[in-house]
Formats: sequence, structure tokens, C-alpha cells
Amino acid sequence: MKLLIPEFHVGTEKADKYICQLFKDLKIPVPPKGDRRKIVKITVGDNVTEIDLEKEFQYIKKSGKGFTLQMMLDQNDRFLNTPLSLGITGEDCGIKIKSTSGYGDHVSTIEFPGIIEAPEISFSDDIEFFRREAVRTFNDDDLSGFARSYRGFLQSSISLVDCFLHRYTFHVKRLIPSTKEYANTEALDSRRSIEERLEAWITTFAPHKMEEYIGSKQRSKFIELKSQRNSIVHPSNPSIPYGVKQAVRYLNYAQDGIGGLLSELRGYTGYSENIGFIRQVKTLPVISVRKNA
Repeated sequence: MKLLIPEFHVGTEKADKYICQLFKDLKIPVPPKGDRRKIVKITVGDNVTEIDLEKEFQYIKKSGKGFTLQMMLDQNDRFLNTPLSLGITGEDCGIKIKSTSGYGDHVSTIEFPGIIEAPEISFSDDIEFFRREAVRTFNDDDLSGFARSYRGFLQSSISLVDCFLHRYTFHVKRLIPSTKEYANTEALDSRRSIEERLEAWITTFAPHKMEEYIGSKQRSKFIELKSQRNSIVHPSNPSIPYGVKQAVRYLNYAQDGIGGLLSELRGYTGYSENIGFIRQVKTLPVISVRKNA
């Protein structure tokens, strides 16, 4: 038995459609079809940006999200405007080098060598990495490596949803005097279970969607993933079985249970679902099982 995973997230037609969607979301005229593989200049306010649409196209196929266009869209988002990653590397010259990255009233500082990353970027990249590692290690007959990759995938998946909730909580805490003033915001800004905090998020941002959320397949798959994660990180038995076919099933829950869930939550509030890290997880390629001939 072998596991297969496609190299690309989306095909040619979907990549082209997403380029058009990014232009629409940015409220910029969509280039004619004949110009959607060229270098174009777009003006936003006083800034003129040169966009290599062929690069955008290939990046979307590879990752499900755009490159420069995606950064432009994400940076305009009220709640999920992702800070840029910042790394310091090179030769140690004995000089203390520091770099900082600010987000709202939060400032991160790193000394050479090191990197500052937004956790939503880290976790979405980890989800993709561990899925591909699960395929590679199984095909190399490294079952311990497969189990390690599966655990890493489950941990990163739940952490990404947790990160999403914290990003909104970060903003809520700056909009009201105290989160303890209301039961829903107190729950959102707490250490309660992630399911309770998700319901508090719905109550805060989209109360009219609670019934739809409770019955959604995205929520159902997320709960299954969380249950799988908990059975491993909070073991009640002295050994844990890692059935490959079952693991592949849950590895393929990422698209709906994580990316789809976050996309759905965004849609409830009327904000764009096309945030880069959400698109990346929502469009992950499906892992398939091939029996040996």
C-alpha cells in the first residue's frame, strides 16, 4: 500500500478564478484574460505596485493562496491582518543585532539569529508540512515517523483554530473596557474548552448563525479532529494504535474541519473568506491510498 498526495492545491482553472477573486476583493478592475499572466501595475491610494501575475498564478496552484495580491488583501483585514514574518540570519560578527515587529500595541523583539512569525502562518504551514511528511514517511516504511507526523498534524490543526479565536479576542479586548462585562466575551477570553470558546465567538460576532453553526459538517469534522488529538495528548490507555487508513481519513478532514470551519465563521460575519492561511488549509490536496498491484 502507498499513499499519494498531489503536488498542487488547485488546478489551472481554479487558480485563474482565484486571481480574479482577489482583484474583486481588493476592488481593483480584473485584468482581461489575455493579461492574467503578465506583469501589471495596480494603484491603491498613492501606492503603485507591480504584480507578476504569472508568479501569482503558480503560487496559487502550489499553495491555494496568492502572493503579493494575497498580502495586500490580508493586510486590509480588520481582524486577521497578519504581521509580516521577520528573520535575522548570516554570520555572527559579535555585534548584538535586534529586530522588532509591531502589531497594534504588541511588539515582538528577536535577537540575532532568530525569526518572528505570526502563529497562524506557522500553524497553517505546519499542517501542510506534517501531512506531506505523513505520506513520505509511510511510503519509506517509517511507521514511527508516520505516527509522529500524524500527531504533529493534529496538534497544529487544533492550535490554528485556537489561534483564530485569540486573534479576535486580541481585538475585542481593545474595543470594550473589560471582557468580564459580558458572559460571551468572558468565555471568549478564558481557558475554557475550545468548543465553548467557539460558541462564545458565534454569540459575539454572529448570534443569528448559531443554529447553522451547530449543525454544520465543518463543526462536526473539527470536533472529530479535536477528539483524535485529545485521545493522543491526554491518553487514558498505556498504548495508542495508529491505523493508517483511519489516520488518512482524518488527515483529509483538514480541508473542511479546519480551513472550511474558519472560512465558514468568516462568512457568518460578512468578512472575506479569502484570507491566505485559511485558503491554504481549505485547499490542501487530498491524500489517497493506493493498493500495490
